[in-house]
Amino acid sequence: MSTINDISIPGIGAGILQPKQKHKWRVRFTGIGDSPSGQAVSLQATTVERPKLSHDEVELHRYNSKIWIAGKHTFEPVTLTIEDDVTGTASTVIQQQAQKQQFLIGAEGQYLASAAEGSLYKFATYLDLLDGGDQVVEEWALEGSWLQNIDWGDLDYSSSEAVLITLTIRYDHAVQKSVATYSGPGAALGGNLA
Repeated sequence: MSTINDISIPGIGAGILQPKQKHKWRVRFTGIGDSPSGQAVSLQATTVERPKLSHDEVELHRYNSKIWIAGKHTFEPVTLTIEDDVTGTASTVIQQQAQKQQFLIGAEGQYLASAAEGSLYKFATYLDLLDGGDQVVEEWALEGSWLQNIDWGDLDYSSSEAVLITLTIRYDHAVQKSVATYSGPGAALGGNLA
């Protein structure tokens, strides 16, 4: 009879590593809307995408061959879906952020001047993958975030589903930090503590 320790790939190693799970995450914000933390949006979040990175392909010609190198990179926008709560706390933060992006420099008069710099309306987004408790096993920091698109969703008398707001977050740069120091019980062998 084989045990979990017998599962191996020759030359690679033995055991089973716990996979990260899609439903164990949280999203946090710094400076969204008029809220320093955006906690209301975080509490109502239901789905989110992880960052996607792509590079332009640059073709270089040589005597009788071609090679390709990585050109400029682009981080694709991420989509965040939240449930619109009956107290309106999440949608209020979103509306404040939309207003901040429209007023840009805070001029609430009839003339909307351009922002002197992006930091006047941009915010930070943090996406944490969790181990099932409160320990972060991976963190993404999305720098220079702003709401590229806000879809307030639809309403339907024939449905009893929650009203959803879908946000498209455009950002300048993403940094991933893996927390390699996780040492919880059975971290590598799925519960085998021997």
